[in-house]
Amino acid sequence: MLIELLDKRKKEIFILFLLILFFYRSPFIFLNGRFMAEEGEIFFANAYRYNFFYSLFFVDFVSGYLNFWANISGIISNFFDLEVAPLISNYLSLLPKILIIYFVLYSNFLITKDSWQKILFCLIVFICPQNVSEIWMNSINSQIFFAILAFILSFINYQYNRINYFNLFLILVSGLSGVYSCIFTPIFFFKYFIFKKTQDLLNFITILFCAIVQLSIVIYSKFSGILYQGKLHSINLELIYNFFYNVILKVFFGSKIINFLYLSIDFNLGIILIFSFICFLFLIFFLYTFFKDFLYMHPTDKFILVSLIYSFFATSLVVLIGGVSEYVGGRYAVLPSFFILCFIFFLIPILKNNITKFLMIILIISSNIVGFSEFRPIAKKLVHNHHTLKNLDCINCPDWPIEVKKFEADNNYDLKIWPYPNKSMKLN
Repeated sequence: MLIELLDKRKKEIFILFLLILFFYRSPFIFLNGRFMAEEGEIFFANAYRYNFFYSLFFVDFVSGYLNFWANISGIISNFFDLEVAPLISNYLSLLPKILIIYFVLYSNFLITKDSWQKILFCLIVFICPQNVSEIWMNSINSQIFFAILAFILSFINYQYNRINYFNLFLILVSGLSGVYSCIFTPIFFFKYFIFKKTQDLLNFITILFCAIVQLSIVIYSKFSGILYQGKLHSINLELIYNFFYNVILKVFFGSKIINFLYLSIDFNLGIILIFSFICFLFLIFFLYTFFKDFLYMHPTDKFILVSLIYSFFATSLVVLIGGVSEYVGGRYAVLPSFFILCFIFFLIPILKNNITKFLMIILIISSNIVGFSEFRPIAKKLVHNHHTLKNLDCINCPDWPIEVKKFEADNNYDLKIWPYPNKSMKLN
């Protein structure tokens, strides 16, 4: 009886497990809240100082895109006392995560076939190493989770005659909250082209509108000279090396294992050549088995795989040319790494070659194990590293209620916000 009940309620039990895990990662944020960089410095401060419409449609042309969700979070947070405003903003950033869980578990999501696949997909989103602490529980990086949500909404199997306006609203918010969601515009188009459903057409029109808005802002920011000068740069060999380490290696093996191997093995020319040759042979073998199976796949499976490959290369190109300086780690590595994992995850049940399938399973298991081990770091290394507790716990930071009291005593006081001690928030 108990086993049957647990099996029937496994989705609800899993949601409870995830929420406990979220709290475990950063109890401080869930209980106290905190403003992270531009979340307070720009978006909350705008809503505090200016009127509703200015704050709602504010564009940070230095960044070069509209972050609609950060604007909304800043406005809603201002309805509450300053002492609890950071907490409100953080809980609002939890919303896209909850929506991802809901649509994956309870909708007809084409990428997952059964409940266990749905659970594993959620683990890939939230537990694997790409979910770095830099993007955790703040409104400015909620655009990444909204991009994942938009991607998921593009692969819902909709009914022919029913229009879901709530999904359209979510796609609109996702597209207006960052460039990442707009990358999937071709996927929305081909989804409609294949399935010919009204909802898919409206989804495409909505994301196309967002893409035009965001592209216009990028072009204006660039040619007016307002855009941060470190963005929209060329791609060089050093950037490729950085990308390979942060996007491909770390998502499967984590930084600790890679650094251990790097320090333990004498990487002379012979070792490098042997390793490169083995990787080359594996790549050839994988491509051969993949294309052999691809020819006989169901058209829907082909569309999903092509979409995942496109998403990986498109997001990779965006972060390579749009990331600040020659660095593709942290928040920039999240989406390309996510799509690598999704590609492997989707391949496992449809591949026919057992050797390739086994290797794919090993990679997914390794990624999840590393993700669990890094989900909440243990060592309190106070260095500029997004995998330390510095972005999750209040380590050597000012007490927020005391900061508020200082501001109330002197309205010209700049409130200290994360990351300490470099950022502050001016409200007057």
